[in-house]
Amino acid sequence: MTRKKKVILIGSAAAVMAVLVVASLKSRQGGHIDVQVTPVAVRNVSKVITASGEIQPKRRVNVSAQAIGKVTRLAVKEGDHVRKGDFLLEIDAAPYESSVAQLQAAVRGAEATVEMENAALVKARDDYKRAEQLFAGGFMSDTELKSAKSSLDMSEARARSAGEQAQQMRASLQKARHELGQMRITAEMEGVITALNVEAGESAIMGTINNPGTVLLTIADLSEIEAEVKVDETEVVMVKPGQHAVVRVDAQPDTTYRGVVTEVGNSAIRSQAAMGQQAVDFKVVVALQDQIPDVRPGLSASVDITVAEEKAVLAVPIQSLTVRDEARLKREREGGKGKKKGAAVADTASVDTTAADAKPKDIEGVFVVEKGVAHFRPVRVGIAGQSYFVVRSGLSKGERVVSGPFKVIADLRDGARVNIKEKEDEKAK
Repeated sequence: MTRKKKVILIGSAAAVMAVLVVASLKSRQGGHIDVQVTPVAVRNVSKVITASGEIQPKRRVNVSAQAIGKVTRLAVKEGDHVRKGDFLLEIDAAPYESSVAQLQAAVRGAEATVEMENAALVKARDDYKRAEQLFAGGFMSDTELKSAKSSLDMSEARARSAGEQAQQMRASLQKARHELGQMRITAEMEGVITALNVEAGESAIMGTINNPGTVLLTIADLSEIEAEVKVDETEVVMVKPGQHAVVRVDAQPDTTYRGVVTEVGNSAIRSQAAMGQQAVDFKVVVALQDQIPDVRPGLSASVDITVAEEKAVLAVPIQSLTVRDEARLKREREGGKGKKKGAAVADTASVDTTAADAKPKDIEGVFVVEKGVAHFRPVRVGIAGQSYFVVRSGLSKGERVVSGPFKVIADLRDGARVNIKEKEDEKAK
């Protein structure tokens, strides 16, 4: 390559670099910022709280062992439909039958004792009556009369004691018969056997105050289904019975079911969260208004609860709302008066900060685009939906607000010239 050609190539490269530098400087000093805008429009806005939990039947019964014994008969299996009173299972009744027989004999003995003591009491009363007559005729001493009265008192006491013992034996027999009846377990309600925890030959254990007994099986009424979810403590205050909800079951991700809040728990559910912190949730119950096919208790579910809703109100995209402190706005507006129009993104690192002891006042607002210029406009907003804020004041229908990109909104200066890069994707209603 000749020296002349090298000089020409170097000169061309330098010219290209100069053009790029000039273009970059123009872009920084006098260019327009690319933004997306959305018109302020009338919309329906709903505030929704999402929580997760599981599907459970509204009514279910855990059948537990009321006595200790071996399961000798099992008449059902998991998934069976049963009616109230249907036989479910039987526990070995031999020890309880023996107890009943023994107590029956004890009751008969106690009743015989009562008959004997009552007969003795009748004789003691006759003897005392005769003693009174003899004493009145002068044929019996005072000591003999007192002895007859003492015998009568003792007979009355023995009769009462025998009666109480007989009553105690009858109560014991009644208890033993009740326990014997518990050996044959029947369904307390109509439903489906959703859990069966024993097999024939296994032992059932009766529960105590501190130790629960063996849950033999569970019967659930699957005609009424609920979603039991946990709602964070910061959101549960907005949940009220009667609010509408949408339920999604993880096993059927493409289907939604209608629901309504029926219960909001008052007791906190505490669990260990990340970084050693403790999460505090509250149970919320949502009754499903639609039938779930092939439903099973324990299926994972998520619930969207509508806690607030406003219809036909002005709204702006959530990402349009930003915050500026009063001092920054003042600097931008005063600085813009002496600078060329089109000053682009603010260099926040070069802006003087306020005094350390002066706390700047934050102002919520949006950037409204008018004639190619973005002006910061303070606004007052209401509830937030999934995509939009309700506008209480500060904007009018049809005004265009900057809605993206997010980084541009964060750095945008008041009075900056902008270029609407994309067409408005939504029109005012």
